[in-house]
Amino acid sequence: MRGLLVPVVLALVLAPAAGGAPAPKNFGCGSGKLVLDVTYRVQNDVDTGVKGNNWAFDSYTRAVHVWRKAPGRFCTASAYSGAFTTIAGWSPGGKTQLPAGIRGTFKGSSVTMFRGTFAARGAPLRGFLGVKDFACSSADEKGQCGGTWDWLRTYFTGIAGFRYAKYTFTYHATENGKGTWSDTLVGGKVRFSGDIRAEKSKKP
Repeated sequence: MRGLLVPVVLALVLAPAAGGAPAPKNFGCGSGKLVLDVTYRVQNDVDTGVKGNNWAFDSYTRAVHVWRKAPGRFCTASAYSGAFTTIAGWSPGGKTQLPAGIRGTFKGSSVTMFRGTFAARGAPLRGFLGVKDFACSSADEKGQCGGTWDWLRTYFTGIAGFRYAKYTFTYHATENGKGTWSDTLVGGKVRFSGDIRAEKSKKP
């Protein structure tokens, strides 16, 4: 998912590793004190492709988990699981043009690090926060839609040094299109694979 402004991680990391070994603790963040554990539902967000284009509208459930690693230092992991509907234009992988209306599902994971001051200011620290309608249009910039809710600045002040340690997102077309597209960051390297494509029109 290109253009993400805040961290997300999928619960994939809860699954046992190969050979039956237990999954890494704390979603890959390691040791620390859990200070935030919330979930919310997002509607009408936009998704950005390799060309910087908005290629889909997204609706998804997102979980956010934050651990304090040391005074003023935090690790965040969150979970995405949802659905997309394409916007007419370039595909996410930038290989072809898409019509509007291709539907599919996606999941993803990420781990991020940052410095700051935890300042919830009365906001809930656990549980479901409700539905957040980002109210994006196809012309809006990711993170700048009229209804965008920024959890990071809701709970923290003095944010600095924000970086992605790793992420992976996978999209799969299920209606009016085909294909799978993946966007990953591993070992400091961003990699893309596959793409979403329109179904070929059937001959009469």
